[in-house]
Amino acid sequence: MSYAVLHIMKASGSCNAIARHIERTTQPDNAHPELRHLNRDDFIKYPDGVDGLGEAIQHRLDNAGLTRKIGKNQVLALNVLMTSDGDALRRLADEGCLDEWAQASVGWAKQTFGEDNVVAAHLHMDEQTPHLHVTVVPIVTAERKKKASEAKAKKRYRTKSKDGPRLSANDIMTRENLIRFQDTYAEAMERFGLERGIRGSEARHVDQHEYYRQCQIKKKDLEQDVAGLSAEKKQLDTENRSLEKRKAELERGNRWIEKTFADTKAANAEMSRQNSELEKRKTELVKENSSLAATNTTLSDEKRQLEAEKKKVADEIADIEADKSKLIDERSAYAKETDAARKEKETALQEAADAKAQRDSNRRDALSNLANRFTGSKTKKLESELADSREEIRTLKERAEETAKIHRSRIRDLQQQLDKQKEQHDSIVRGHKETEDLIQRFFPGIIAALPAIRDCIRVKMSDTLITTLLDGKPRSFKTGYTLYDPNEEKDVDVGNVEVQIKRDPTDDNNYRLHLGGKRVFQWFREKWQSLKQTVRRGFGIR
Repeated sequence: MSYAVLHIMKASGSCNAIARHIERTTQPDNAHPELRHLNRDDFIKYPDGVDGLGEAIQHRLDNAGLTRKIGKNQVLALNVLMTSDGDALRRLADEGCLDEWAQASVGWAKQTFGEDNVVAAHLHMDEQTPHLHVTVVPIVTAERKKKASEAKAKKRYRTKSKDGPRLSANDIMTRENLIRFQDTYAEAMERFGLERGIRGSEARHVDQHEYYRQCQIKKKDLEQDVAGLSAEKKQLDTENRSLEKRKAELERGNRWIEKTFADTKAANAEMSRQNSELEKRKTELVKENSSLAATNTTLSDEKRQLEAEKKKVADEIADIEADKSKLIDERSAYAKETDAARKEKETALQEAADAKAQRDSNRRDALSNLANRFTGSKTKKLESELADSREEIRTLKERAEETAKIHRSRIRDLQQQLDKQKEQHDSIVRGHKETEDLIQRFFPGIIAALPAIRDCIRVKMSDTLITTLLDGKPRSFKTGYTLYDPNEEKDVDVGNVEVQIKRDPTDDNNYRLHLGGKRVFQWFREKWQSLKQTVRRGFGIR
């Protein structure tokens, strides 16, 4: 907690010095002029016709009813200083309680010294620590205490009123009163978070005159320091002129060095620019490699999906081809049935023609024998046979037409099914062709890399390793690593062998898997041949 500071100073003579400080008619060295507008003196209003602190003190003295003559060196006023540490007063200002603190301090002064005796109050905000100056005229009404010398004196003076007003700072500033002032002021300041100072403290207040005296001493010391520094400055100026001359000589000598340095700096700047561009390009390539690695992973997944779809399409094409062959066979069968029906129709027509010829022959025979026949039984028989023949011809003809119609409808249905399946097959092929074109357009290296990926899959290489090798950088397998040879259907030791996916000019510049700088399956063949020769030499076989 912060302390409530109360300090009382005597002001003798005309009080002009203390008035100049309090009313700021002169500018103190420790005050800030730019903060003077924050000072206040409106806590106590001067009487009418009174202007200034000196007149206010004199007005109180003139109207107090004093009967004794005021001595030349008698104390006319008390300067009561009220404050605390800067942090506490700034806290009160931030909380909006600074005006309330000042009013409470002035109220305590009026209650303690008498409202008529408190003639002025000034709040100073332009110094490091805000503080309040309350000016009190020390008028008392208690009986004056006689000195020991007066008590022994034989001469007697005229008896004066014991309760009359007197001007006496000593009666106010007794030890008992000063202790009581500290106690009662601290009690009044408790609500502002301030407490009484330490009893018996040896700390002493530095009054204004002592402060200014110390400032004057420091000023003289500073003036002596300035004089010494001036002499040193003259010496330094002489040395500086000598150094300037030497500097000019050095500058002439440094021009060539600066020119060379400038040329070197320009060359270094160009190299730095080129290095910066290379670093930028390197960063871009790293990002592209990272992007390609992610893309390769995605494309590997897409490739597996495409392989699955390709297999599915191949199966569908095989089914379509089987259906096509079946439809062709059915169409051939229906064509044969149609030919058979046509032949049956032709046979029926031929039989009908033969029947008609036979009928005409029979008619002629009937006409020739008409004279010999008087009954119509034979003619009716012939007419009945002729009607039966016509009915049979009509039935065969209708049957042949119905069979031909059914065959045409069946052939038309089969042709429609074949066309539909062919259209589906063409659509699937077009879709795969469009997908392949898009991959070739936006990822031109992927199509070329598919043969290498197929090589990796055939030798049973893991997807992670395939993705790693797609960056095109050469690597070496760890000791004991094996790959699968599909031709020999065996695992082959490839430990410490260099592996790389790179373009092969002999294969339309497509990417291929290489072991030891050779195509993987060529390396496998040479490996097996070398192994076989080693075995033969071991058994003495050429």
